[in-house]
Amino acid sequence: MNSKIDQQVIKVIKKEYIKNDIPWYIGYSGGKDSSSMLKLVFNALKQIDFFHKPVTVLYCDTGVENPIVTTYVYDTFDKLKKECEQLNIPLTLKIVKPKLEDRFFVKVIGRGYPTPTNIFRWCTDKLRINPVKQLIDKDKKAVILLGIRSSESEQRDRTISKHKTNNQYYLKQSGSSKNIIFSPIINHALEDVWLTLRYNELPKSIDFEKIRAIYQDAESECPTYRESKGSSCGNSRFGCWTCTVVRKDKSMGNMIENGYSELKELYDFRNWISEFRDNVKYRCSFRRNGVKGLGPITLEGRKIILKKLLITEKISGLNLISQEEIKRIYELWEIDRINDNYSENALQQWL
Repeated sequence: MNSKIDQQVIKVIKKEYIKNDIPWYIGYSGGKDSSSMLKLVFNALKQIDFFHKPVTVLYCDTGVENPIVTTYVYDTFDKLKKECEQLNIPLTLKIVKPKLEDRFFVKVIGRGYPTPTNIFRWCTDKLRINPVKQLIDKDKKAVILLGIRSSESEQRDRTISKHKTNNQYYLKQSGSSKNIIFSPIINHALEDVWLTLRYNELPKSIDFEKIRAIYQDAESECPTYRESKGSSCGNSRFGCWTCTVVRKDKSMGNMIENGYSELKELYDFRNWISEFRDNVKYRCSFRRNGVKGLGPITLEGRKIILKKLLITEKISGLNLISQEEIKRIYELWEIDRINDNYSENALQQWL
């Protein structure tokens, strides 16, 4: 059963799909907004007879996503792929990942990057934005579908106002003249989003009960593709489990209280590294450009972090770092060890 607002949005999606040949990319995070938008796109495509352009659903696996959410997304993708084949819905599902050099632990443990702060928030572009952008930019033009909603927050409303176009459903893409953002659910209130998930039967792969259960246990989501400069993960969102931008990861804390005991070790690691990054004993006194100031985490510090991470991985039973990443970390340690310009010996000599 489609609500009145859903029926209207499905009509809009059909009209916009038919309008031109520009490929569509749907930003999907597994959260309520992107899930409700995907449901509506699916239902719109089901009513179209001729498919003349690609529609790709994108999920960015940063490698440090909340494992519960990541497992749910991978499972949903597997089921959705089969459902699309059965119903002849032309959705292509893609999972993108950051390149090896940009992965969180390669940066932190391999290169000695301090974990992100509000002042040095290097993570969003490297982990989340660039992998998606690299795929989308292969097309001359693209329409990016995002689950952006007005009246979600004052900050979101300011962003929408800044990037609005003559069409209420479209927003300009910050930093791009060739791509545009299409948000079919921009006028959906929070209640509308949940009703969309609950009462649109298809696709069955997007399970209302499972999404609701995760939200109830976490009371909380992270953008898949940046809709404006500066937007990122933060409070009340399912972000990276390693996120040290926020003071406290409320969603993970709530999930642990609600029975996800496997997350406790990750939660403790996140809190530990949030303090460890600021320990001057394990920070170089010069930056890599030679300027005096709090620099990279020392090799000794990086070894401590890796050891702590591997213990966390073993106790939690979750796969937290790949062998490929560990191999690259050792290579980066060796590069620092023998390079006079960046080695800690040279940095100490400059004091």
